[in-house]
Amino acid sequence: MSHIQSRLRRLEEHIRGGICPECGFPPDSAGVIVLIDEGDPERSFKGDRNERCSRCGRRLWFVVEVAYGPPAGEEGGGGIGYGAL
Repeated sequence: MSHIQSRLRRLEEHIRGGICPECGFPPDSAGVIVLIDEGDPERSFKGDRNERCSRCGRRLWFVVEVAYGPPAGEEGGGGIGYGAL
């Protein structure tokens, strides 16, 4: 890409507020939130969690992994507890 083309591309992106014309995300975007649910894998995200936009390099997916533990009341269940230090 020539120097002039590169400068024009950056100017166009600046005019649009930094939104990438290919992925549509602004510079501060974390990507689309998707769930990976160990309890229901058929309905979970199937794509490449590390996929990036070919133009701007931003991540396309913000992956949240849902994990299940013992229910509250059982040993080790009920989430994480924080004590006073």
